[in-house]
Amino acid sequence: MALKAIIESLDSVEEQFHVLYEEQDGKFVLQIEGIEAHPGAQSLKAALDRVRTEKRTLSEKLTTAEGKLADLPEDFDAEEWIRLKAEAPDPADPEKKKPSDEHLQSQKRLYEQRIANLEKKHTEEMKAKDGEIVERDSVIESVLVEDGLTKALVESGVAKEYLRAARALLKPSVKVVRDDDGTRRAVVETDLGEDEIGKYVANWSQSDEGRVFVAKATGGDATGSNARILGDNPWDNSNGKKPNLTKQQELISANPEKARQLAKAAGAAPNW
Repeated sequence: MALKAIIESLDSVEEQFHVLYEEQDGKFVLQIEGIEAHPGAQSLKAALDRVRTEKRTLSEKLTTAEGKLADLPEDFDAEEWIRLKAEAPDPADPEKKKPSDEHLQSQKRLYEQRIANLEKKHTEEMKAKDGEIVERDSVIESVLVEDGLTKALVESGVAKEYLRAARALLKPSVKVVRDDDGTRRAVVETDLGEDEIGKYVANWSQSDEGRVFVAKATGGDATGSNARILGDNPWDNSNGKKPNLTKQQELISANPEKARQLAKAAGAAPNW
């Protein structure tokens, strides 16, 4: 059964999928992973690219028009130039006459008005295109932030009843960056610089602040939800298991932070 993107109530959705929805303006919106690969998002990106192309074309046309105007006499009019050229006698003819100053001024005013109208139209079209781009960028970035946080929080074992609160707490620190190839990524701004959402949330879930949001272990899983996420736990001594001292030392050397998380999950007190 496909999950609907927007629903009025969670009653029609299986309980295991409730965590994938977020309430927005009285409705529940599906948090979609990999939005940029989704056909709908690709259509949205295609539309955005088309808008940008149209904007660039309009800008190039205006630049070309202004360049031509700068190279022409102030009183130049293309139609008048063609007419005069067709009617012009031999340049050596002493009877040749020039257009009157009054006529030239009239043509100048007409040409300037045409340019002013073109610039006004261009400005209005550029403003409209900029608005469309800002709106689309806002939608894409919002989905990236919400999806990235939700995925990281679920993987870190945050209880579903606390997902909304945890997401609201961490969201102000998340921003969207664009790589050199144009790909957008959601990252967390920390005092030490940018950090990937998954890594940041995993560390946060083990802090005093984040630990209260993590779901408690149930049943026979004495190592808790964090152990399920982090893999085999060499500190696990539940159900008659013996801690694996060799793997403990290897993990401490290779990844101290993960080692601390696994030790805490098994009820040990890390001293490194």
